[in-house]
Amino acid sequence: MDRKNGNISNENEHVYDLGWRPKKVKLGPGYKLYQKGIWYKMIHRFFLFWGTIVFFFPKVFCWGMKVKGKKYLKNLPPCVVVSNHVYPVDLMIILSEFYPKSLYVTVLQSNLGLGLLSILIRIYGGVPIPEETPDFIRFYKETPEIIKKGHRILFYPEAAMIPYCDHIRPLLPGAFIFAHQSTKWVVPTVITFHKPKGFYRLVRKNKPCIHYNILRPYYIKDLGDSKASVEKAQKDVEKIMSDYFIKNSDYYYINGKRNKVSMPDNRFVK
Repeated sequence: MDRKNGNISNENEHVYDLGWRPKKVKLGPGYKLYQKGIWYKMIHRFFLFWGTIVFFFPKVFCWGMKVKGKKYLKNLPPCVVVSNHVYPVDLMIILSEFYPKSLYVTVLQSNLGLGLLSILIRIYGGVPIPEETPDFIRFYKETPEIIKKGHRILFYPEAAMIPYCDHIRPLLPGAFIFAHQSTKWVVPTVITFHKPKGFYRLVRKNKPCIHYNILRPYYIKDLGDSKASVEKAQKDVEKIMSDYFIKNSDYYYINGKRNKVSMPDNRFVK
């Protein structure tokens, strides 16, 4: 990444620095990737309930949050949920909007080295994407089985978090591989940015309001070849999310140019 000019050579690369220095964590064969026990479920539901209440206040009074498409959550089958990754706490935004439904959430293995925050990540459904090959093979085998058993898993197929990113970045195939191996259902969701109006002009100042949009579930058609089916789903969902972002966001990437990684002051394009 060229930090001076804000150009990103690989937009799926983790370059944004939150100032945290996680400890090195190893998983090993005995590590439970997906927590399932009764005690976990009770603690998870408790924290999810109170987290939804706590996050209600910043969503309404600070971020100007609006949500569209919750009708698609009714009778939602076991599936893969995908979203763009554009805000440090977008995980809690998504979990609170899916409540009372719960999600597993894939996270970087390094996120387990953040002390108390790592414990909260696990309580809220965080599942580390293993860095070591034996652990990753186990993750690869367990993930579609978890979906088949009735669960939903949130993936960030853009991989990296870039605050206020002004477009949908290329999606990586992992989420679509797991969806194809299980129920074939993918729920695209998109975070968009909007020019503050009224009260929010005071609290948001030079930053946009945040809207969360749940789009129509996408079913992966079987083309007779797994690779071709996954590639088509990947391209289709990326286009669906990108088209929605461009049409609905007040701030987006245009003319093949992009000058900054994060939201520049007072620049809205429509």
